[in-house]
Amino acid sequence: MLDTSVYEFLVLRYLDELNKLIHEGQVIVYGCSVVRKELRETSKSEKLEGKSFRNALLSAYDDVTDKHSYPAENVVDFIAEEYWKEYEGGIAKRKMMNDFRIVAVSSIHNLDIVVSEDNHSMKSRLAIEAYMKVNQRNGFRTPMFYSISQLLP
Repeated sequence: MLDTSVYEFLVLRYLDELNKLIHEGQVIVYGCSVVRKELRETSKSEKLEGKSFRNALLSAYDDVTDKHSYPAENVVDFIAEEYWKEYEGGIAKRKMMNDFRIVAVSSIHNLDIVVSEDNHSMKSRLAIEAYMKVNQRNGFRTPMFYSISQLLP
């Protein structure tokens, strides 16, 4: 699963490398409705080389996930709320909930890796401790967390 924070890096640098791994069958990238919705919230006025940056992000998402996408079902919100209850960090709930939903989707669907550039919230020690506690209680495996440069050096 690629977090929303990764797609800018994909568009600017890593998309060809990731597509090569996908086409070689070495990687399957899953998406989720939470990530796509966040990408859609990118300003329509942002430009990259004269073209819509928002469209470039959405196109990259559609390209790499290739219809491997999960919805954010009610159970996802329940698990995200459980993460919130365990989380002891100082970031506001409204800023953390989508991160928690993305990790919940990944955990529920037994995905191996979440790739994120969000070191201060999604990949923080306190957030990972919350994921591990809740996932253990619910019989889910917590995914490993990588940055895009760790996945595609």
